[in-house]
Amino acid sequence: MAENKKHNEEHAHEHGAGRYVLIWLALLVFTLTTVITGRMDLGGANLPLALVIATVKAGLVVLFFMHLWDSEGIMRIVFGVSIVFVMVLLLGVFGDILTRMPEALPTNQTAIYRGKAGAAAETEAVPGASEHHE
Repeated sequence: MAENKKHNEEHAHEHGAGRYVLIWLALLVFTLTTVITGRMDLGGANLPLALVIATVKAGLVVLFFMHLWDSEGIMRIVFGVSIVFVMVLLLGVFGDILTRMPEALPTNQTAIYRGKAGAAAETEAVPGASEHHE
């Protein structure tokens, strides 16, 4: 019991406020980067970039604010296995989307969003749309 108390006191002195302020500032920079890149049209890079930024931010929170950086043994293994599991799930989803034919993708519905110029195409693309024209 005395060893645990001494061990906890040693770790309490290692973490100053400066470390947490730096991590907080890094999180703010990544949040600002997310907002700025979210408003830009980067084509197919938008989603991967957003996932990378979110992963880095989550990693910073887990490592420093949840003290995984200082943990030993099983906690790091559990975290690593969970990251691998999420990556396998994401690869499965993206692999499925990348191997579909373009006609099967949900983004193939451009005729609906053409506006007034594409009214004829909109009428053909949406069943019953001709009944609702003003």
